[in-house]
Amino acid sequence: MRLLGLDPGLRRTGWGVVEARGNALHFLDAGIVATDPAHDLATRLDVLYRGLREVVARQRPSAVAVEETVVNVNAASSLKLGHARGVVLLAAAHAGLEVTEYA
Repeated sequence: MRLLGLDPGLRRTGWGVVEARGNALHFLDAGIVATDPAHDLATRLDVLYRGLREVVARQRPSAVAVEETVVNVNAASSLKLGHARGVVLLAAAHAGLEVTEYA
């Protein structure tokens, strides 16, 4: 089983891929999908979605694990993170992957 782990963020969404072989996990690859803060929100969300589609196509995971949102003191930051998290979940769903959320 190949698992794609995602740590959502609007500026940078981190990703990592591990493969389960028997009782062991083996690291395969990791990286980020970055957006430019100078661009508007819609453009940044589009860049994030397209970047995640590329990661999924290249890595071919069996399932996805997404980090749950930590509530920030700053409401605007929480809202931006919520947008990014929605795109992450959408990209996984569009790829037909099972998504599990973790704290």
